[in-house]
Amino acid sequence: MMEFLVEVDGQIYEISELVTSVSYTDKLNDGCSKLEFSYIDDDLVIKNGNVVRFKYDNTNIFYGYVFKVSRNKGKEITVTAYDQLRYCKAKDTIVVKNDTITTLVNKMCNYFNLRKGTLTDTKYKLPVSVQDDKTWLDIIYTAISDTLMNTGKWYCLRDEFGSLAIRDLEDLTLNLILGDESLVYDYEYEKSIDDDFYNQIKIVTDNEKTGKRDVYIAKDSSSIEKYGLLQYFEVLDKNANPSQAKSKADTLLKLYNREVETLELNCLGDTRVRAGSSFYSQIEDISLNKKLIVKSVTHEFVPVHTMAIEVMI
Repeated sequence: MMEFLVEVDGQIYEISELVTSVSYTDKLNDGCSKLEFSYIDDDLVIKNGNVVRFKYDNTNIFYGYVFKVSRNKGKEITVTAYDQLRYCKAKDTIVVKNDTITTLVNKMCNYFNLRKGTLTDTKYKLPVSVQDDKTWLDIIYTAISDTLMNTGKWYCLRDEFGSLAIRDLEDLTLNLILGDESLVYDYEYEKSIDDDFYNQIKIVTDNEKTGKRDVYIAKDSSSIEKYGLLQYFEVLDKNANPSQAKSKADTLLKLYNREVETLELNCLGDTRVRAGSSFYSQIEDISLNKKLIVKSVTHEFVPVHTMAIEVMI
């Protein structure tokens, strides 16, 4: 059921019989995935930089590198490993010009000598900019956000068992239902307009011909009447034209003009569930019957496979 390989000093060891706990955490566009595990010391000394491969039920779960090893007075040793994206936390100065998410990820992989997997062509050309003193990951995530706001297409960057991939979230829908009578044994639900809720979008551009600012507003009057005026404001680059400004205002209103619902599910485990995956959920108590996107997931594999999922509704 569980295959746990560690490469130490050029030798590969199968340690599943020694492992006492395994936890795998994956977040949507929020850094590297993490594998934490403990094992009983059997004269095997795992070191920082060692390669870890973990499979469960013949499914590839994690391929990464040891970054932390700790132990106590007993014989149990605790290890933390991260995937390739951990190396992309390095800061640099990057010029974004004629780039897409895809070309930026290609540059990042080439710079850090990282293995590439499926790099979906995201097509949207990002605004020209000089990104100074920012991490490569921050720059990629900004590019993903810009692409979403301007095209409505949402992508994720993730490591897939040792190969970096860009995935369209629409392609990550699982044939899976979680909810009443289906794997879920507990949940926490919240509905809010406190963060990331806007019912009026105000976009401003500098008009070099008139020397004034052009203003573009998209709003939902019924939402304003119901909740009060909650405004999003942004000044666009001077190169933006009126149609781009109006389109962005309309796109942002669609994204932000809705109550923010948060839901955490505690379920029996399914190895297919990763950040960015989506599934259908049915929970009668909160009138939920729709597709949900996984914001973060933590799988626990010992003694039984369970998972805690935070979703976006």
